Amino acid sequence: MRLLLALALAGCVTESVQPDPKPVLDGVWGKTVHEGDLVVLVPGTGAYDYLAAAIEPLPGPVPVADVRAIPKLASDAIVFEQAIAAAHRAGVSNAALESGALNFALWGAGFTKLTAFTYVSYEGIRVPITILGGENSCATGLILDNLVKYNEQSADVDARDLYARTAAWLAAHPTADGSPRDVVIASHSWGGAVAEYMTLEQAAIANGPLGGRLAFVMADGVPGYILDFGTAGPGVRNIGDGWLYEVDRPDDPVHLLDPSGNPDGHQYCILYGDAFQGSYGITTEELSCKGVPGMCH
Repeated sequence: MRLLLALALAGCVTESVQPDPKPVLDGVWGKTVHEGDLVVLVPGTGAYDYLAAAIEPLPGPVPVADVRAIPKLASDAIVFEQAIAAAHRAGVSNAALESGALNFALWGAGFTKLTAFTYVSYEGIRVPITILGGENSCATGLILDNLVKYNEQSADVDARDLYARTAAWLAAHPTADGSPRDVVIASHSWGGAVAEYMTLEQAAIANGPLGGRLAFVMADGVPGYILDFGTAGPGVRNIGDGWLYEVDRPDDPVHLLDPSGNPDGHQYCILYGDAFQGSYGITTEELSCKGVPGMCH
């Protein structure tokens, strides 16, 4: 029934007019992304299939996952590239990223055999990734397979686990001077809905202090309809003492709830052929489908 409801609603959703976030965002990056922070990567639907299943078989106790060489990984590299793009905007150098000056941690992809790996970005940056664990409600299967799980109950369960694992990492990794770390989240698709739920419902789901300021939450490709939960919608807004930024491609079939749309519109790593242009809404406003410039149709 929920699947039929979602598909029916798809015909009622029109393309939204997104406010221009650039003037506000220009002042946010440097205030919210700093060396020493914890950056949590929250992928969405199919995260196990695209990430854990692709990375865990690689050799070594800390395998190297090169997005340019692993087709499945390229399908769900968005949260990694978002986080790197945010670091670029905040002025964090590539050398600092490679040295672990920002703490990158992945939640929700269902890893069972690894605790860490190295991600090699489209730009060739080698970023150390810690695995927080957890498996989101939609981590296996395609979007149409998981539409019935796009609901408030799933978001609540996932957000509580994300919150608890983030708090546990912060408690286990205090700073040298005891000052709290800021937390930055880069999320996509169902992961974006989970990150927004955790942000908007933090007081309700918290089972103790987070241990740091939830400084900046980036969410893209967020499903346009989730049963019993209203997502923030496109734009940048102040939430508590932090910021929430949702960006959705104008041709994203998941945000538009258009099952007939081109699935490439759900891709936020923009490439022209093999040439990486940046992360949509963070370092570039360009669009591309199947490596060709322009919107999907």
